[in-house]
Amino acid sequence: MPTIDAVKIGRRLRTERTRRFLTQAQLAQKAGISQKQLSKIENDDVEPRFSTILSLADALGVEPEIFLEGNG
Repeated sequence: MPTIDAVKIGRRLRTERTRRFLTQAQLAQKAGISQKQLSKIENDDVEPRFSTILSLADALGVEPEIFLEGNG
């Protein structure tokens, strides 16, 4: 069974956020999560729920698959 690589999610999330010149606080507000939670996701301290991935993808204007590609 494939697994999600949280390290790649955090790295890809940070890349997409910085490409859009957003701070963690700005993206967190757009996604409806705390900046502290976003920081933990980007630093691989927590594995995000799928619903959080969906919220972050929507806030960034990308498909959620961008965070999951190549995992497993």
